[in-house]
Amino acid sequence: MNPLKLSNRKSFVTTVIAISLLITFPLSTLLIREATAQTTHEVKIIDFAFVPQSLTINPGDTVMWNNTNPVIHTLWFVYVSNGSTYLLSDPIPPDTTWTHTFNDAVELQYYDFDRLWITGFITVQAGVHDVAVINVVPWKTVVGQIFSCRINVTVANEGGFTETFDVTLYANTIVIGTETVYDLLLGTSTILIFMWDATGFAKGSYTITAEAEQVPGETDLDDNTFEDGTVIVAMPCDVAGSTSTPPAPPDGKVNYKDLYWLLKAYGSDPSKPNWDPNLDFAGSTTTPPAPPDGKVNYKDLYWMLTYYGKTDP
Repeated sequence: MNPLKLSNRKSFVTTVIAISLLITFPLSTLLIREATAQTTHEVKIIDFAFVPQSLTINPGDTVMWNNTNPVIHTLWFVYVSNGSTYLLSDPIPPDTTWTHTFNDAVELQYYDFDRLWITGFITVQAGVHDVAVINVVPWKTVVGQIFSCRINVTVANEGGFTETFDVTLYANTIVIGTETVYDLLLGTSTILIFMWDATGFAKGSYTITAEAEQVPGETDLDDNTFEDGTVIVAMPCDVAGSTSTPPAPPDGKVNYKDLYWLLKAYGSDPSKPNWDPNLDFAGSTTTPPAPPDGKVNYKDLYWMLTYYGKTDP
């Protein structure tokens, strides 16, 4: 297939721009942070017994006592090790609940204060320090040297304590950036958003790796690092070397092949079936270009036309 002639190309592009100006595109809402609540365990007070009678939980977990008996119960907690008092609950009337969150490792036996034959056990197991990187998702497989690529990094707290720690993202061994995770609760995760500006990076393939720093007391370091594939840094707007599917890697030219993929994705966002993040070059037509805005539209067409016909030196 031969490249489009300049006159035909200008006419065709003018038509595309006119159409694009008649269309508005919704910006997708992106979830930046995810967190799950701490575990809550239920103990029913039923038939004058605690059900279940024994619980083993993690630090930070909550226990809820649900009184289904027709009388008031007050709970008296003592240390298994020496029998001294740990805690006395509020009175729990019929058909009500009382909750308590256990933050420290401890072994307890507890009683109904007025009926000492009703007893139960709570073991709060000793927690460990363990943070992990569980996913790395680059939004692009190809990024131009003057453009940016969004990279989502999911980290989790798999230990028994609230943690604050740094996460560093690398392209090969080059630091893309470092973000701090503050007060991540045990059993929860969060998504960090890095924006990799490829300006100044040599053309080639880069392996993307995220690493969570070791927190004090942490011994399991195998899951602190996560690697996810490669991203190609190419000349701006050189996204593919073919019009076939899947497209061939960039070929060092910005020509009809790249324009083909842009037009195929034109008007899309992450909710559309024709969405291609590689064609979301930038969120502006200014220099330096703004980060990608989650839409393939006239701004991206502007950059394609700016570099159209250029060859990698």
